[in-house]
Order: sequence, then structure tokens, then C-alpha cells
Amino acid sequence: MRKIVIDILRKIFPFLFTVALWRLSVPWLNPAGVLSVIPIFYCSFIRPVPYFTPFAILFCFLLDYKFNTVLMWTICYCIYYAVINIQNFIDLTHTNRNGVYAFMLFFGLIIFFITIGHIGLANLLSGVLIFITTSLMYIPITILLKAAQDD
Repeated sequence: MRKIVIDILRKIFPFLFTVALWRLSVPWLNPAGVLSVIPIFYCSFIRPVPYFTPFAILFCFLLDYKFNTVLMWTICYCIYYAVINIQNFIDLTHTNRNGVYAFMLFFGLIIFFITIGHIGLANLLSGVLIFITTSLMYIPITILLKAAQDD
């Protein structure tokens, strides 16, 4: 019985962790729950979790809602998902450092497009701060996700 409960918790951990990161938004550290992009990216591209893609699209839409962007996160996620799954010469499941460079490219492009939408020093500094904070939190969060999913 204990093994069954542990297996169930391992399977639902990425889903619950994404919800928790989205709900725990702090204006200067996790604005609009942006840290939830880390498990979305990791569990979709680096270490795919079954049935996670529809959940990831839903949470990208919810990030759009909290960020007040019109489908920016959702469209970028869908484009990245299509590009990664159509081509066959880039395999993100076998990257070093849990795919941090692929994540920084994905996340950096989205933050760049959001930042240039309203050019200003405060917006630029906010975009840089969000990018640095999220990139620094990527490795610890992915280590936690990997440890929770290992058998």
C-alpha cells in the first residue's frame, strides 16, 4: 500500500509543483508565478512526463492571464514544442545541466519580447531581474523535480 501511495505521489508531483509555483507569486522574486515555467519546460522537453503537455498549455495560458500578455507564453510554448518535436537533430532529453541553456533561450526570448513591448529603463531592469532570478532558480528546481521522480 505504501509503495502505491509513493508511486502516485511521484506521478502527480510535477503537476502539484507547477500549481504551487504559480500560486506562490511574489512581486520581486516570482512575479505572476513565472517560476512555474521551470517545471513546465523541464517536464515537457527535458524529462517528458505523460499527459503533461495539455496541463503545460493550460498553465502557459494562466501565465498569460497573470502577466497581462495576450497568449504570449502559450504561443511561444506551442511553437517551441512544435519545433522540438518535428526536428530530429536536437535531443533535449540528453542535454547537460538539465537543459539550462535551452531553457535560457526559451525564457530569454519570451522576456525579451515582453520587455520590448514597453521600452523603458524600469521595464528593462525588471526583465533582466526576472531573467536572472528564474535562470538561477532553474537548477535547484530541476534537481528537486528529478529527485522526486526517480525510483
